[in-house]
Amino acid sequence: MNTDYFKTLLAKRTLSRYNLCKLTGISSGALTDILNKKVKYPRIDTLVRIAKALNLTTDEFAELCGYKNDN
Repeated sequence: MNTDYFKTLLAKRTLSRYNLCKLTGISSGALTDILNKKVKYPRIDTLVRIAKALNLTTDEFAELCGYKNDN
């Protein structure tokens, strides 16, 4: 997961980590573990829940997952 991009997305959408946890149902501990890279490969359903809460486009979702669009 591209944590720097994730933090940028949160700031863009003026959403706190607390609010994201409430929207997604992901515990703050789990989110903290992902952001601190204690969990190297988060489950896809976790990433999808984050993507839905942030209303990400496909390109944004791909970048969140660590893939860059070179176009």
